[in-house]
Amino acid sequence: MKRAILFSLLFYSGITLAKAQDIITFSSGKELKAKIIHLSPKVVTFIPENNSDTIALSRNEITTLQYKNGIIIHLSESGIVLPDLILPVSGNDSLFALGERDAAIYYKGYRAAFTGTLITSLYVPWGLIPAIACSSTPPSNSKLGYRDRKLMENPSYYAGYTEKAFKIKKKKVWTGFGIGTGATVVFVVFVIAISSILYL
Repeated sequence: MKRAILFSLLFYSGITLAKAQDIITFSSGKELKAKIIHLSPKVVTFIPENNSDTIALSRNEITTLQYKNGIIIHLSESGIVLPDLILPVSGNDSLFALGERDAAIYYKGYRAAFTGTLITSLYVPWGLIPAIACSSTPPSNSKLGYRDRKLMENPSYYAGYTEKAFKIKKKKVWTGFGIGTGATVVFVVFVIAISSILYL
């Protein structure tokens, strides 16, 4: 009997989750189930439930965006309001910007690529190979170092975080290449200079 009840609960929960949608609340108080595609400083782009058309409406017409993963965003004239956080709108998407900011704080997964490239770059020109390989490969999810799994489920936040992490990785890899190559060049110049002095 207990198994039957448990199965029923799980089955019902599965149906509920499967039907879960994002919810848009308008200034008039009306709510609309939809798939939220993009939030920009001027418009909110979404696809209404049971519809295939993409619609873009002015932010001024909307007060709240509630994502199916539980994230609630209250829109205001000055920006968006998240729980315990106020963000001014900048760029194309505030959650995207939040992802970029968090990546700049938490992403440290570039260290292995940076160190490997730096060491290999001491042997000119072999450092160019790992530099190109590492800088062209996005960070794996296991090395992103994010702190909020729920936010990472949001497409805009995820895109901002991963794109910023990729930029950081590329910058660090080429910095390692520059340091390693520069150190080798300085060493070679130093050896040549010493050799010249000794043979004078």
